[in-house]
Amino acid sequence: MSKSSNDSMQKSPAVAWLLTAGLQLLSVFWVARAAAQETQNPYPPMHRLTWQEYAGTLQFWESTYPQWVTLESRGLSGQNMPVYLVRITDRDVADEDKQICLITTLHCGPERTGTSGALTFIEWMLSDDPLAAETRRRQIILVMPVVNPVALFHTDRWGNEHGVESYVGRDRKGKAWDVETLTIRNPQEAPELMAVLSVVDEYQPEIHADFHGTGLQEYRPDQLGTRQTYHGQIMTEITGSAYSNSALRPWDWRVTEAMIDTGNAAGFPSDRFEADAQRTFWGSELNPLAKKVWPGKPMFYSQHYSYAKYHTMLCTQEVAWEQSIVARMKGLLRIGNRVWNDERQPSYPVNRLKHFVGHFVTAYGNTASERRKSRVELWSQQSQFALGFLYPQTDGRESLICATTAAAKRAVAAADLRELEVNLHEPFAADAHNIRKFLEAGPEIKLALDTPSAQLLAASDSDDVKLENGIGFRLRLPYRAPAEIEVQLNGRSLSPSPTDGYETWFADGFTQVHVNVPPAKASETELYFITCSYTPDEVRPTGWMPPAAVQERFATAQADATPATFTDMPYGKHFRQSMDVWLASASTPTPLVFYLHGGGWSAQDKTDIHQHLDVREFLNAGISVASVNYRLLQDANAAEVSPPVQWPLQDAARALQYLRSNAEAWKIDSARIGACGVSAGGCSSLWLALHDEMAEENSDDLVARESTRLLCAAGKAPQTSLDPQQLKEWIPNYEYGGSAFGFPGATRPDSFALFLAARDSLLPEIQRYSPIEHASQDDPPIFMEFPAQDKAPILGERQTDPTHSAVSGLMLQQRLHALGVDSELRYQGDRKTGSANMQQFLMRQLKGDGLE
Repeated sequence: MSKSSNDSMQKSPAVAWLLTAGLQLLSVFWVARAAAQETQNPYPPMHRLTWQEYAGTLQFWESTYPQWVTLESRGLSGQNMPVYLVRITDRDVADEDKQICLITTLHCGPERTGTSGALTFIEWMLSDDPLAAETRRRQIILVMPVVNPVALFHTDRWGNEHGVESYVGRDRKGKAWDVETLTIRNPQEAPELMAVLSVVDEYQPEIHADFHGTGLQEYRPDQLGTRQTYHGQIMTEITGSAYSNSALRPWDWRVTEAMIDTGNAAGFPSDRFEADAQRTFWGSELNPLAKKVWPGKPMFYSQHYSYAKYHTMLCTQEVAWEQSIVARMKGLLRIGNRVWNDERQPSYPVNRLKHFVGHFVTAYGNTASERRKSRVELWSQQSQFALGFLYPQTDGRESLICATTAAAKRAVAAADLRELEVNLHEPFAADAHNIRKFLEAGPEIKLALDTPSAQLLAASDSDDVKLENGIGFRLRLPYRAPAEIEVQLNGRSLSPSPTDGYETWFADGFTQVHVNVPPAKASETELYFITCSYTPDEVRPTGWMPPAAVQERFATAQADATPATFTDMPYGKHFRQSMDVWLASASTPTPLVFYLHGGGWSAQDKTDIHQHLDVREFLNAGISVASVNYRLLQDANAAEVSPPVQWPLQDAARALQYLRSNAEAWKIDSARIGACGVSAGGCSSLWLALHDEMAEENSDDLVARESTRLLCAAGKAPQTSLDPQQLKEWIPNYEYGGSAFGFPGATRPDSFALFLAARDSLLPEIQRYSPIEHASQDDPPIFMEFPAQDKAPILGERQTDPTHSAVSGLMLQQRLHALGVDSELRYQGDRKTGSANMQQFLMRQLKGDGLE
């Protein structure tokens, strides 16, 4: 205000009065406006709970409900504030068969609705609600509503006075946990967390639920000022887990869904994490996809102590509305009050301690207390067990094997079931014959185990487990009402019993078979071999059959009617180096048909033998059969092998040598082996038959020492030469073979043109792998048939199917006749006598009838 104005006011009392009155009116206006705004504020501040009110409420509940409530201080936070535990259960009901549910607020402080939700939950637990009353009778409910009193009532920060944050388990230096030993590095600085752990250790709960929520966590300390939570502050509520940590959740999604359902029924929706986001879980190898996967990572937070030590189920909750957490917890508590899904006693689903493909080690006991002791003991030692079952699994049969000592592990680390049977004879003595009887009755080939054999054989006696609280096992039969169930443990029949024997019931689509081994028996047992035989209550055919026309084309009926003695028998390291072997029943060594499939060395499979040969006829005639897979051209190209054709041809020789190396064991007459094949397989057979001996007499590889010579060979539509120039002279429209020597091309003519242009530089390799180039006077009898040849083969004429033309057969036959080697060539309308096809030729040669 200017001096003149000031003087004017002093000279005019009326003006001064008016100004004063105006200021007073303005003040009244602003006060009234502020009051009006306060009454109209849609987000008024919430009451801030005081320590006195909190402690007073807990004491009030204890004094009002002495039959249900016990109040304990489990430790002292900063400023000597107790960390309280509220224990709720009906004292008129014995604790022996009660489940235990622990509720904490590890992130309390700024996340205030976790605490108010816990207090609202306690209030409901003390009500007359029938579910609350039932829960008090059936469970012990432990609630720690304020884990960090200093944080909640004073600082509004997560850390305590030493900077320790209980939920994540972090202090000022980083992680407060030594995860390997499950200890806090500086426990004196974490009294609040140690209070929680003391409760976990004492009670070993089935469930540990941790409440989080809204509050002041988003405000920095310099932003807090006089701020406090307000009515209307909410969040997306989450059931069962935490956004940051995908490992904080019930392992059974049905538990989470039960909680969500009760929340929904009360009007409170819930987020489902990765399901609602429609994203897959994160994993370390998915780092390059970080922006496309669920962001939560599996990490160790303090709540994991309960799981790691006692196999406690974890459940983390985000709370916006206190009534919502009550509603969702009702869904969880109902589970603990009732029989879970596929169990037989009321319990939370926490009693399976080790698993392997649907076979389980379980807690033993008929009360919650017994099962809890067994659960904790087994959980701490289950990593030292070896668990397995007979494989493949078979209808009408089930098994489970569990080894708990080094000696037992060595016994089950058997190479095959015969060795296993021998190993089990000593420990099971008089009952071992029952195990042998079970093994012999089934088609299983091995014992599938969750631990590698080498690790089992190296097991140390220091890892032996001795059990004091019993053990249970669970098998599941995939039928509703199987009959004639017989269960044996270590060869001895079990009787139905809930304490020492087995129980059965139908649940979750299975007939559950539960074996109970009481403490006295478990303390003396090292190896548990459970067998279960049963009769299914319905016939369920398996397998799918192709259309009839396809079955006829691929000789499906013949293949099914003649199963191989050995299927996929490996003769090399590559997965394609395998064979099927049919051994004829005979007292003396049998001849052998050696078959190589067609497909241009680029396709098809050993199973196509049934389209070209009658395996059953050979077996009935006392002739064994082998059908061989080999590495294809694309396998050789991938390995940069040149020319690629060498791999399928070398594999043909190797497979033949492998069969000879097993001749004595399989009763095969090594001197009477006839090779045959179709198209490229026929080419390979002729190459083997005409090639000089390829045995390596001084090789360190015993298989490589075996002979590659044959008694005879036959081919259906075989290629007799791989020389492109020679083939062009024989058949002007010939255009196949470039791929065998690594020449690419969109079409066969493209590839063949490149091959032909490079022919002279490749001639030594071409001659090495062309059958006709190896013809000599000592070659065995040869048979070739060309069933698709539609006219007499004439040198130099174009052919309908040049790749499979009898012209190439004619040229080889002329070469062989000049050398004095017996051979037959057959095609449509040839009017010749002799063998009509490969089957007849091989039958006559291998049975000693010779050529006509």
